[in-house]
Amino acid sequence: MNQFKTDFLCTTSTFLMGFGSVVNIKGDLYDYNTSNDPDKLAIAQDWKMVGQDIRNSLDKAKSELRQPGRP
Repeated sequence: MNQFKTDFLCTTSTFLMGFGSVVNIKGDLYDYNTSNDPDKLAIAQDWKMVGQDIRNSLDKAKSELRQPGRP
């Protein structure tokens, strides 16, 4: 099953990048992901997350129904 993430337009940083941002006077330390149509990507990703939540809920419900000894 694919696990979708919603941070595709955010920057990722390391400890050293975080420490370097304290002394970053120029202000261009972080490179963000860009897109020509970020609204389209965001809406598509939101619906993928909704679908993933529904699949996870159905899988959980199926596994709970299969447990022996349930009333």
